[in-house]
Amino acid sequence: MLYSSNTANVAANARQLHYWPCELLHAFTLEMAARGICVHEAMMLGDAGYARQKLAQASALQDPTVDQLVRNMLDYF
Repeated sequence: MLYSSNTANVAANARQLHYWPCELLHAFTLEMAARGICVHEAMMLGDAGYARQKLAQASALQDPTVDQLVRNMLDYF
């Protein structure tokens, strides 16, 4: 029973995951790097808390280019 319960939880979580298109994530990473802020792409994909933190940090920059990327990325949350 435990196995089937865990399998059901994994399947439910997988349906809720939404990854950004590679081009969007790469653009975000490069724009942040251009502003001296490091973004770890694997962490962006694997840790929602980290991703939200980086998106908030990007929003605080109040840069129109970065703001547009953040808006596009928030569509996937």
